[in-house]
Amino acid sequence: MNIIIVTEKMRTSWPKGFDEDAVKAIKEAIPDNKLLELFLSEKISLEDLASRISWKSFEKLTELMFKQIGYFTLTNFRIKRREIDVLAFNENLVFAADCKHWKRMSFYSLNRSAEMQKLRASLLTSTLTFSKKQIVPLIVTLYENELKIINKIPIVPIFKLKDFVINIYGYMETITVIKGP
Repeated sequence: MNIIIVTEKMRTSWPKGFDEDAVKAIKEAIPDNKLLELFLSEKISLEDLASRISWKSFEKLTELMFKQIGYFTLTNFRIKRREIDVLAFNENLVFAADCKHWKRMSFYSLNRSAEMQKLRASLLTSTLTFSKKQIVPLIVTLYENELKIINKIPIVPIFKLKDFVINIYGYMETITVIKGP
């Protein structure tokens, strides 16, 4: 069992830099206008916002973060009777994200989720759309102090997701990257 803890400081510039489409999409994903107003006016953090929304809105927020970075996305993507919460992709990479809006996380639960996400991501190589891309399975969580990699699957807190994705090539040697045939 492999556990790596990455301790460098990661930042997020959310909500600064939102374009109008992103703000509109966030308003659709988060129906609580008062909560949304607090976040957009920077009175609560991304972590605070994520902790106060439903698991479905958490998935939508994860999708929006990938879109804001410039990735195309699909949600609730089904393949061979399995589902990937968020697929984010560009010309070269696919992120297969399993979103965990858990208040508490045990090592056993995270380890099991990581194993299952690796399996689901590996199924993507059988699709024509993703067969020639590098596929990165990951778990996006609500809370965590540090980025963890469990059995080579990154466990990324939502407030560190943007920095992780932007710096993905720095992690490629320590995480699972699935390549098509």
